[in-house]
Amino acid sequence: MTPLLIFTDLDGTLLDHHTYCFQPALAAMRSLKTFSIPCVINTSKTFVELIELRKALHHQDPFIVENGSAVYIPKHSALTLDETLEDCGDYWRKSFGPKRDELIELTNDKQEQYSFKRFIDMTWQELVSLTGLSETNAKQALQREFTEPMVWMDSNLALSVFRDDLAKFGVQVQKGGRFAHLMGEHCDKANAMLWLKAVYEQQSDEAITTMALGDGENDVGMLSKADIPVVIRSPVHAPPEIPNRCDAWLSDAYGPEGWAQAINRVLIQQGIL
Repeated sequence: MTPLLIFTDLDGTLLDHHTYCFQPALAAMRSLKTFSIPCVINTSKTFVELIELRKALHHQDPFIVENGSAVYIPKHSALTLDETLEDCGDYWRKSFGPKRDELIELTNDKQEQYSFKRFIDMTWQELVSLTGLSETNAKQALQREFTEPMVWMDSNLALSVFRDDLAKFGVQVQKGGRFAHLMGEHCDKANAMLWLKAVYEQQSDEAITTMALGDGENDVGMLSKADIPVVIRSPVHAPPEIPNRCDAWLSDAYGPEGWAQAINRVLIQQGIL
């Protein structure tokens, strides 16, 4: 049996798009723990947001924050690391991009050309009304380290020009479920996934099969590089297309229910369940 490694998005995937509930996925998550299959969270959320959420999920595995900007590995993990990583309290951190301040500085003068609103320009109250997050969660979402989400209010054509403009500075713009995310050119859910997969493979005698689950445009890179790509159906937008991957699964159910169905399906296919 080939070792399995799961990478999952959160909003709209493991968490319900509207309510952020994960209850329908809990039984499948317990199955992964039972069979010692790591489930790596790979999200646009911040480190601060994930600390509380991981407690609620009883999550013990590594996690990836801010759209692939950094990987956090718990120090209690059995993983051995070849390279020196940043010491962040209970975690080792591998970061892939520039700090948030550089992104803010770079876009300060762009608001005259384009119509957008960045997190730095918002109050937590505005973020609550946009997302339905609680006050605590909204305040945590504003505490970013490597990326700057923004509400894009201009045309798709303007977004394309904006992307080209920032590319000259080594910055990319990725479209998520709700926001467009500014980040370093090497910050990518796929890059972070492949780096962490290599770390796991160093501990294993066998090749590892990766399964990735996501629902948004910013998951496409991760899905396209996974051995088993799973698109989770969304109640608010069409499923993203995964280029050159006619083998991608599309869940029947939305959010965490679809997530659980996909996990159970792969466990049965792999002869684990």
